[in-house]
Amino acid sequence: MAGEKLLTEYSCKAAKAKDTIYYINDGAGLRLRIRPNGSKNWIFRYRLNAKERNVGLGSYPNVTLSIARSKAVQCRETIEEGRNPSIEKKIRRAKLIEQEGQTFGSIAREWITHNRPDWSDKHLKRNEGLLKLYLLPDLGRLPIQEIEESYLFTILKPVYDLGKKESARRSRSVAAAIFSFAKDTQRCESNPARDLADNSYFKKPIVKHLAALSQEEIPALITELSKTGDSQRLKPQTVCALFMALYTGLRDHSIRGGRWSEIDFIKCTWLIPGKRMKSGKEHLIHLPNQAIRELNQLKPNTFRGEDSFIFSANTKAGYIAENTLRLALHRLGFKVTVHGFRSLMTDVLNENGFNRDAIERQLDHQEHNHVRRAYLRSDFWVERAEMIQWYANWCRNESGSAEYPQLRIVKPNR
Repeated sequence: MAGEKLLTEYSCKAAKAKDTIYYINDGAGLRLRIRPNGSKNWIFRYRLNAKERNVGLGSYPNVTLSIARSKAVQCRETIEEGRNPSIEKKIRRAKLIEQEGQTFGSIAREWITHNRPDWSDKHLKRNEGLLKLYLLPDLGRLPIQEIEESYLFTILKPVYDLGKKESARRSRSVAAAIFSFAKDTQRCESNPARDLADNSYFKKPIVKHLAALSQEEIPALITELSKTGDSQRLKPQTVCALFMALYTGLRDHSIRGGRWSEIDFIKCTWLIPGKRMKSGKEHLIHLPNQAIRELNQLKPNTFRGEDSFIFSANTKAGYIAENTLRLALHRLGFKVTVHGFRSLMTDVLNENGFNRDAIERQLDHQEHNHVRRAYLRSDFWVERAEMIQWYANWCRNESGSAEYPQLRIVKPNR
């Protein structure tokens, strides 16, 4: 009979390999192909437009006999509708491949790759960390077009409720950037993460300003950092890095990853690459005499070639860790952060009448007024050099000291 089923699971399993390919039939076009290497594949044979054709239905035993019969029924229905099962299979496969390129995870990886050259290492690691911890486990395999605001909320809410409020908010921001990237590359039409930005449930945490060193504490800090021998509790790299933070106003990350090749001892400058700057742009600063002295004292300890790290340490990165400077300050009795040195510098320089624009440029702050930013081209180099030497002298109460003669400013060629 045409519709009679001839095979059983046992007969499929028991079929042995022979020297040549052979088939065992189940009827109505379905048959199992057995190759000499022992592999078994389901084949559906059919006629369309007076031509005999075949379409594969999968391998046995991954595709069982019952599943193969179900697929054969679908193929017969497709033929009755005048469509070719083989072409339909290719279309489905193409759609699956296309869909794989449109999942949240695949687009997130594209977004990372696209922006990697413009991000600092710190910014890259933060975004990759948020993706890995909070977004990809639930969203990674989903087609981005099908993700709705309500589902995104159910993912971020537990993170927020665990007390990781800022992580939840930043994860939403990362998700919004990925959806925006998907929209710009024509792979989704909405941005549910951006819509979630106004959700009142995710309250913005109360900002706790970083503790800053007071002006009155400067002498005590200088005294602690200037200790030598057994009385000095910190490593030379840590001492020098803290002096650099104090004298220059650079951010912690910009300092820690410094290499000796970035320092010009003749022109007294430090050129920090854009990848270590928050702005993403390289930043040239003048080094006061006191900073040059500290670097010269440290050099015998860490210089191993021009490309070696100034503040080297036995860490994965090769230089002192993220919390080293903050913990060092705490160990010395100063419950402040290194970032607070920047606030101190801002206050002192403004109180003493220095050019606000020169101060902002020294600290690598971006002008918020876009019109003013477009016309403010000067780097205020001369003013900044004089200002930073004055500030280092002020920190040590050594203005006019014979140890630090009148500053000679060399305008660097960049």
